[in-house]
Order: sequence, then structure tokens, then C-alpha cells
Amino acid sequence: MNNDWSQYVQTSEELYRSRALRFHDGNKDLWLNAIGVKNGMSVLEVGCGAGIFCHRIKTYLPQCQVTGLDFDTGHIEYAKSKNAELGLGCTFVNGDATKLPFDNATFDLCYSHTVVEHIPTEPFFKEQKRVLKPGGRIVVMSVRTKMGLYTDEWNAIGGREQELRDKVWQIAERNQPRKDIGVYEMWEEDYPKVLEQFGFHDVNVDFITAVSYAPDNATVPETMSIEQIEYQRYSNVNSAEKAILLAPGVLNDAEKDELFRLTNERFDARIAAYRRSEKRWDMSVSTVLVASGRKDDDR
Repeated sequence: MNNDWSQYVQTSEELYRSRALRFHDGNKDLWLNAIGVKNGMSVLEVGCGAGIFCHRIKTYLPQCQVTGLDFDTGHIEYAKSKNAELGLGCTFVNGDATKLPFDNATFDLCYSHTVVEHIPTEPFFKEQKRVLKPGGRIVVMSVRTKMGLYTDEWNAIGGREQELRDKVWQIAERNQPRKDIGVYEMWEEDYPKVLEQFGFHDVNVDFITAVSYAPDNATVPETMSIEQIEYQRYSNVNSAEKAILLAPGVLNDAEKDELFRLTNERFDARIAAYRRSEKRWDMSVSTVLVASGRKDDDR
């Protein structure tokens, strides 16, 4: 176990806030139906990250026994801390998805969100099948980036800010310690085939389209609109901080200060435009593949 992911890929707060925007109260039924979770189930999230899905499920369905597992120690500590803050009864375990630290036939439901792409395929599916009860259900969710919509407003396009970002990221990408990011990605049609290959039945594939960011929508409250913009600020600042950590010395102190100043000015301007009721219609839309199957009743 280590904290490479939370240190160099996505910080725990970044991951928590991002998924909180994707999985919010207004679309809870969409996600709960996709996952297929019911009150009273024993549920495992494989690769739970900072724990937002576990927390949401436990909030909406308090009779569920919810366990989250992640390899990253930073994410698990954050999830535990947030769990205590919210007063929820989730369990969080630091562990390996290819060697799940649970007995056979423990869970009614195993689900994951944007995890299968980064883990060897065979143990990922075999281990979840092992810990599922007879008749238990596996749900694998994967964000399909090529099917999404991400407007340029969120990123530095051209100018000095992009110049500084490109300068540091060119080196940072070479130094990224996580070499498994997206290595096990599959085509959409492969997900049901793999579920069948590993002995799951009643296999289904569906897609969810979720609008994570659209601050100018009339239906989005002001507090949520500001949070959407502020999350993007946080993500952009975090991206620069991680690049600087991975590529020390590439930017001098003056360039670092300039980069952060330009980023903050860009998002200050976006918030000012929002408060002037100046519509920019920047948005982010994610399409998520949902593949599910059922373990045999007699195994």
C-alpha cells in the first residue's frame, strides 16, 4: 500500500469534491438504480478513493452495511476522517483489489467506479466473484472520456499560463511514478464479454450521462454554481502543484508565483462573470458505462 495516487494523480479532496458534483442529491436515484443497491445489503466498493460513493449510499440507505477498499493510504485516511465527521457507519479498509482481504461469499454487491482501467483484469473480476455471495451482483462503472463533453473554459488555453503549465508538465509526465494509469482500459463491447468470460450471468450494459458542471443552468442553485467553479480552480491549482512536485526546479519561484496568480485570476474572473449574470455556458458532461452481472445462485 502507498499514497502515490493521492499525492501525484488526484488528491483525496480533489477526488471527493469531483465525485460529489457528479453524484449529488438531485440525481441520487439515477446512481442508486445503476448500482442496484437496496437497503439492507452488504456492499463493497472496490477502489473507493476518498469515500464519497460509500458516504452517499449510507446516507440514503442507512440499513446497508457499506465497506470501501482502496490501495491508497491517503484516500483511506481521508475517507475515515470524513466518515467520522459525517457521523456515518461505513467501514474503510486499506487493501489490494487483486487480493481482497475478505472471506468468500461476504457481500451482496460489489461495485467500482473508474477502477477497472488501472487493475489487472483477471484478478479484478475473479476476486470480486469470490467475495460475492451466491446470487450476488457485480457492477463495473467506467467513465468513457471520448463520449464526454469538456468545454475549454475550465482550462488555460493559450497565453502565459498555458506556457508555464506545458513547461513543467513536459517533465512531470516523465517522472509520474504511477505507470498503471489506464493500462487495462477496454473497449465498450469488451466489458460484457469479460463478465461472461469470468462466469457472471444476467449480464447487462447501460450508460449514464451526468452533467457535473453547468453553473449557468437555471436549475443549479448559486451555492452549487460557485462550488462547481471553485472545484475547477482547486483542480487546476492542484494540477500545477503535482507537476511542480514531480518536476522540481523546472519552474523558478517567480514562475511558480506567476502560474498560481494567473490561474486564480482566471477563476476570479469566471466567478465575477457569474455574479454579473454573464452567461458563458461552460460545462462538463460525463458518460459512464455501467456493466453488471450476477454470480450463480449455487456458488
